[in-house]
Amino acid sequence: MKTDIWLGTMAAIAGISLFAATGVLTAASAQEGQRIRIRMGDQTVTATLNDSEAARDLVAMLPLSIRMRDHLGREKTGPLPGPLSERTKGSPTYESGDLGYWRPGGNFVIFYRHDGLTIPSPGIVRLGRLVSGTEIFNVPGAIEVIVERIN
Repeated sequence: MKTDIWLGTMAAIAGISLFAATGVLTAASAQEGQRIRIRMGDQTVTATLNDSEAARDLVAMLPLSIRMRDHLGREKTGPLPGPLSERTKGSPTYESGDLGYWRPGGNFVIFYRHDGLTIPSPGIVRLGRLVSGTEIFNVPGAIEVIVERIN
């Protein structure tokens, strides 16, 4: 019994350490992050941000109105008013529903479809995930979104 408790504790500590060292969003870390609301016209979705420095920088900018264009039929991208932390590393992978930051363009990114491709260097900085409603962004052309903190 003591061994089971010790192993469970060590696994939890290792998971926390891995997240802190890599900035990779896990299900446990996503549940503890800041929640945001993204409004597009009369449709609203919620998302949970991870605890990265880049995500905290985004929260400090909220609320934001962002005009986003469609990119590659898989994501909406739009400029942020300033850069996010350089300390959060980029990733070559993403999933539908991920929120990210494309550092070279200073763009906020909402991935609504996965096309099987990877993200070129320096990668996408993962900021969090949509809770649901990814499909509302799968529309042609540009959109306007309001991103705000949920208290």
